[in-house]
Amino acid sequence: MPKKIMLALSNAEGDCDKPIHCEDLDKNDYETKYKGHLTCIKGCKARIKYTERKNNVKFFSTWNKEGDLHDEGCPYHVDYKGKRGRAKLKAYYEGIQLDDDTILKRLQWKMERLLKIHDENEIEHPRNGSAKITNTGEGTVDVSVEDENGEKSGNAPNLKYEDANFIIKDDEGCMKSVFGVIDNVQLRSEKSGATYAYFNLKTNHSVVNIYFPEAFYSNEEANGVEEFEVYINRVKKMVETKTEDVMVIAYGDIRVKKKMGVNVNIISPKRILVNNKTYFSIVRQDI
Repeated sequence: MPKKIMLALSNAEGDCDKPIHCEDLDKNDYETKYKGHLTCIKGCKARIKYTERKNNVKFFSTWNKEGDLHDEGCPYHVDYKGKRGRAKLKAYYEGIQLDDDTILKRLQWKMERLLKIHDENEIEHPRNGSAKITNTGEGTVDVSVEDENGEKSGNAPNLKYEDANFIIKDDEGCMKSVFGVIDNVQLRSEKSGATYAYFNLKTNHSVVNIYFPEAFYSNEEANGVEEFEVYINRVKKMVETKTEDVMVIAYGDIRVKKKMGVNVNIISPKRILVNNKTYFSIVRQDI
């Protein structure tokens, strides 16, 4: 059975890679406007078709024989179906090895671009990161990798950047840079004494959180739970007092939680930016 997909990109007349949710269509819309003009929401070349069944059940799926047109690393690629496929997908992302300093550089490049184009009525195109990451008008970003002797060679693997609006349960097991607007901030303590927190993001069709497990403030770059609580409370204050949207971008493991939606698990202070401020600048300076 074809894998059910909830979102697609439309290039029908008047659209240009416009995100479409399956619940927003009916059979007539699809047949008269969108048929043959829908592609993968992840930016792949694979074409997408619409199905509407009894009881108003609607979903998208990949056209027959086009499963291999999804990019490697896309959860809809033909190799990533079933339990074995999920294991392959997880292995693919675990194979992308980047040090935290390189990740932070990539996030800063992307955040600068997002802040320049941000418009509350605009949703950024959700295509994957490109090998050519030029910081418009400001030169290029260093994406080379240093070996143990400090020698630079080649290019580091690409990060996958994605708008939180397009993060879904099928992304589980992927490592991605997710960006969006923070809706609210929560700081919690478990009965065991462990502290955790999450940023709930503003999304249209799903629940997506930036999640901070105990591993985040146990990281060698951090200075324990007290500093972590300062960070979370200061971001909370930013969200609750600023008149403009507070944007976040974070690189982490996508996990599905039944009651909490989709979580982006962050395990290092160098894997997150809030309004282009690092974890360290927020905890050590006035905001």
